[in-house]
Amino acid sequence: MRTYNLFRRKEEADLYCAVPEDAPVPAFVTEELWDYARSLDIGTLSGFDAEAAHVSAEANGFYLFHSAS
Repeated sequence: MRTYNLFRRKEEADLYCAVPEDAPVPAFVTEELWDYARSLDIGTLSGFDAEAAHVSAEANGFYLFHSAS
C-alpha cells in the first residue's frame, strides 16, 4: 500500500486531502487553511476507498475526501 500525508481543513474538520508522501503538496493546501493531520498507510483506514485515492492521486496528485468519524 502507498503512504499518504493527510491534511485536515481547519474550517471543515471532516474534509481531508490525502497526498502521496512522494508527491508535492498542492498549492491550495496552505498553512492558513489546512492542518497536517498525520502520515499513514491508507490500508489502515477503515472504510477508506484506496482505489479511488490511487486513481485520484495518479491523475491529480492528491485525493480529497470526507471522513464520517
